[in-house]
Amino acid sequence: MSNIALNTSKLPITGKLVKGKTIITKSTNNPNVPGNTAALALFSTAQEDLDAANAAYEAAKQQLAMLQTARDNALNQWNTTLVGLAGVTESATGGDAEKIQSAGFDVRATPTPPQPVGQVANVRVSFNGTPGYSDVRWDRETNADAYMVQCSADPITEAGWRNMGTMTEAKFTGNGATPGQRCWFRIAGVNRLGEGPWSEPALRPVM
Repeated sequence: MSNIALNTSKLPITGKLVKGKTIITKSTNNPNVPGNTAALALFSTAQEDLDAANAAYEAAKQQLAMLQTARDNALNQWNTTLVGLAGVTESATGGDAEKIQSAGFDVRATPTPPQPVGQVANVRVSFNGTPGYSDVRWDRETNADAYMVQCSADPITEAGWRNMGTMTEAKFTGNGATPGQRCWFRIAGVNRLGEGPWSEPALRPVM
């Protein structure tokens, strides 16, 4: 005895409707399926309801797409004319904040001048699985735009520090250690005002 496989769960609505129409056509007055009249009538009604609802949905989608395009065009025009009005207002008021605000516009805040970079904190060094390579992480420094990374063999001497690169993120991965030897890293933040103080050196564990 065979069981029916519906195979409709992954079909789109249009595919379900095509499948339903085929079933209705082939099941109507089919001598191989006696007693299916009532169930077939119920399914035929459901087919008609789904067909009508899907047609209404597709029409609404087209209408929505047209409305969205019209809205986007109106928004672009609004933005363009607002910029034009803002230019006229700024010129007519001579940039006076109170006069600008009296016309309903906001005034840009005075930019905060750049601040010196503080000392980078919480430098952590770990293996990354490749001999000689290290993963270095540190806490972001609020005023830093980038970070300089230096590495030194043990023992630390000022002349022993080597530049490893400048990072824009608070992390560094790279070579700089010799197997079996201790290795130190330090970080300094930089911005347009210059370089901040070096972090406390952080030790890379001996491999």
